[in-house]
Amino acid sequence: SDDMDEDDDSKSPPPFACLPMYGEHKRAVSSVQLAPSRLTKHHAALCASASADGSVKIWDLGGSVEGEGSSQVASAAGASASTAAGDTPNNEYLLSPVSTLLGHSRGINEVCWSNGGDPFCATASDDKTLRLWDAQTGDALVEFRGHDNFVFCCQFNGPSNLLVSGSFDETVKIWDVRSGECVSTLPAHSDPVTAVSFNRDGTCVVSASHDGLIRIWDVCTGECLKTIFAAGNPPVSHVTYSPNGKYVLAGTLDSTLRLWPMTVSGKSKCAKTYTSEFHANTKYCIASSFLVAKPKRRQCIVTGSESGHVILYDIQSRRVHQLLEEVHKDVVLAVDAHDSMELLASGGMSKDRTVRFWAPKGEVSNLKRPRID
Repeated sequence: SDDMDEDDDSKSPPPFACLPMYGEHKRAVSSVQLAPSRLTKHHAALCASASADGSVKIWDLGGSVEGEGSSQVASAAGASASTAAGDTPNNEYLLSPVSTLLGHSRGINEVCWSNGGDPFCATASDDKTLRLWDAQTGDALVEFRGHDNFVFCCQFNGPSNLLVSGSFDETVKIWDVRSGECVSTLPAHSDPVTAVSFNRDGTCVVSASHDGLIRIWDVCTGECLKTIFAAGNPPVSHVTYSPNGKYVLAGTLDSTLRLWPMTVSGKSKCAKTYTSEFHANTKYCIASSFLVAKPKRRQCIVTGSESGHVILYDIQSRRVHQLLEEVHKDVVLAVDAHDSMELLASGGMSKDRTVRFWAPKGEVSNLKRPRID
């Protein structure tokens, strides 16, 4: 394989630098998600960003690398190699979205990609509905109605035939993607539900809430299999399964991330805790993501911060691997890491409103993949 030389453990991995191309919304960016690699065979990378402005925009990072933009990117790759990590490249340029998903009447809190071969996205909105979209055409395909309050979060299962959502109405709902029907409603929490995620095989859903609880649910029976909480019961702002499905990563409003092992039997003891002086999270629901595309090179947890930083923690040592700073001018709520290449996306709140992309220094040209049409 061509990664042999770069996966050499002996040298420290190249630091991430901000790419010159960026996206923009009219209001705060609430969620960013890089499309899974099986969806983007012909593209280098696609990113969906959702905003309080009621829109989702789809950004094609391949389009900006090929064709007319390629000389810009080639020179930017040289430029970013000479600037300090995290510095905004001075020749940055605004991308045009390849499509914009419009139809929600209020702001959008989360966008997620389906895992199948179709370029579908789902959105959760303050208009109390979810929608399924064709990201290529921008068409709304299905509307999911049934929550009594803002819908805050959503995620597909593996085959993408089910969608799970969490709401300010304190329930978790599971939906049939094709029909738009609600399959089950879980009376999950006693406060707004902040995050939901399916496990790898789709048999369980994890939910998190301002009530301080993380709960694991059996998808078939609707039974609560397990309840987890940190000492002092801090409100849980985000939760996601690890890629191998053996852990749940939870962010809480005591500016801490915790990794919990997922054994259904017995008490869960927190395996690792991540915190640092740059990591501020006491107010907002800030996303976190696993960066494990090149596990021999580095394995990190990526999170945003109310300080405007994006923080990379080393999963094993719990140390700060890198701080991505001086780019976002406001709270960073939205972060994501690509599943198969070292690429990050982040989005800033209303004083910033930009969607930024990060790649290891000197690897910008790796986004140039031949399209196989």
